Amino acid sequence: MANGSDKIEEMDRQVEGEFVEEVRDTLSGLEVLIGNLRSSTAPVKESLARIQRDMLNVAVRGSTMDQPLVTIVAHRFGEYVADLTELSPQRLDDMQAFLDQLRQGLDGTTPVSTTAAVVRALPTRVLNNFNPADVTISNIEVLLVTSDRATSRIVEREFQACGYRVSTVRSPFQALEMAVRTRPDLVVISGVLDDLTGIDLATAFATMPSTRDIKVAMLTSYSWGHPSLNELPARVPVIRKGAGFGDDLAEALARLQIT
Repeated sequence: MANGSDKIEEMDRQVEGEFVEEVRDTLSGLEVLIGNLRSSTAPVKESLARIQRDMLNVAVRGSTMDQPLVTIVAHRFGEYVADLTELSPQRLDDMQAFLDQLRQGLDGTTPVSTTAAVVRALPTRVLNNFNPADVTISNIEVLLVTSDRATSRIVEREFQACGYRVSTVRSPFQALEMAVRTRPDLVVISGVLDDLTGIDLATAFATMPSTRDIKVAMLTSYSWGHPSLNELPARVPVIRKGAGFGDDLAEALARLQIT
């Protein structure tokens, strides 16, 4: 007779198996949807909304099922479609690439240790009204941590104009996990966050051995020397919101040697 721990392990395997099968069904449905989009037999707006909902669900459930690669790829896929209004053949190919990578994550054929490399190989997100032909896309990964959607759009656009790849998270705890797994070249942290302050998060990055080699910048309304920034680690440059944003951003990238 199985003891208590064996029963728990068996239940965990059953729940994980159900999760994998549910995600496989979701991916199969989305693959059919992409085929319909290619043949112009599915409405674009509604289809993109469905993909975004499905990927949010997969990312949330994946985070509770200890499926980091699936969670991260689903998060990136949801971000990718969130800013699309029109679909070219290249965009549809990109969407298929996300589905293929999700399947590999479920199959366990992609080692978790290669997560950072996998993320950098994913299709690049493009904001509305932004022509990717205007810049050369680089391999610089930027993780933006902010709960303000308007601010995130402004900052993302500036980084995309530099050719950088940008992903956004709203939770400081999610930011820590994402950074550890994806190893971004830069983390830009808003001074005001939920649960923790931006200074708390920047200090955590600077202190923990697993993250202290990751470059960090602070996005804030204050200038260096303001009492609110007294606890900010000295190595963290400040990027002020408003008129000085562009100059501060350029100075921060130069100081952190990000080109």
